[in-house]
Amino acid sequence: TPRAAKSKKAPPEASTPKDLPSPGWLTLTGATANNLKNITVQIPLSRLTVITGVSGSGKSTFLHSALLPAVKDALAKPTASKGKKKKPTDQPWKTLTGTEHVNAVYEVDQSPIGKTSRSCPATYVGILDDIRKLFAQVPLARARGYGPGRFSFNTDGGRCDTCQGNGEIKVEMAFLPTTRTHCEICNGMRFNSATQEIEFNGKNIGQILKMSITEAADFFASQPRIARPLQLLAETGVGYLQLGQASPTLSGGEAQRLKLVTELSTGQGRTATERLRGLKNAKRNLYLIEEPTIGLHMADVQRLVE
Repeated sequence: TPRAAKSKKAPPEASTPKDLPSPGWLTLTGATANNLKNITVQIPLSRLTVITGVSGSGKSTFLHSALLPAVKDALAKPTASKGKKKKPTDQPWKTLTGTEHVNAVYEVDQSPIGKTSRSCPATYVGILDDIRKLFAQVPLARARGYGPGRFSFNTDGGRCDTCQGNGEIKVEMAFLPTTRTHCEICNGMRFNSATQEIEFNGKNIGQILKMSITEAADFFASQPRIARPLQLLAETGVGYLQLGQASPTLSGGEAQRLKLVTELSTGQGRTATERLRGLKNAKRNLYLIEEPTIGLHMADVQRLVE
């Protein structure tokens, strides 16, 4: 019958990788590790590619054990000495092509960004150095002979001597876990009174570190080198974090987004000539981000994707 004939119509053919326009492709063949059984994967460059699958299907294995070492190996070959580098026999892949379009590869995981209370978003992203230079240019600071080092909580001179620039005092307990108490000398500001007298637009360095990332982005709007990374952090959904918040208190997802923004804002791996020419003809960086949306609300997922 006509209806039966209609039901026997062949389904539309699935699109092939060649149907998707892309300036280049990474093609990895023979990926074999754990649950990966000699698979071939094609990844378009200059695209946001998502690798999905059920638990145990080999997503993390593919990223960490196959793609990441394969790209690193391919990028290192031009600089390796001839005749000294031998191809390992136990590598979990066979061939990789398309790396001529890649300048560098970066892995952005959820490992902690710092284990000490002195590590914070401002130091990890790298904006604290620029903030300290701004304070050193204040007329009162120049009259007193204060340099950028005066506004560091890691060195003597400007920091609070009681809490050693932590803003808190560590208290050892005999039979209880170690605790921390508020430093009453500096009132948690990390710096001594002489350093806190230096203000930039009405705020001292201790008050700056107490600001949230969103507040600081508005406060330093006239300083692009400082404001741009802060704006990126706010756009990824971590604008509520304080600039001086201790890194050990950050969750895995928060630490991962700090890493991502750091890589995107610094533009590592690109030469000055490539930055001047723009991204059209320059090689691109490959970012491998593992499970960046675990535990996030759907609104945060959308913000992170954008």
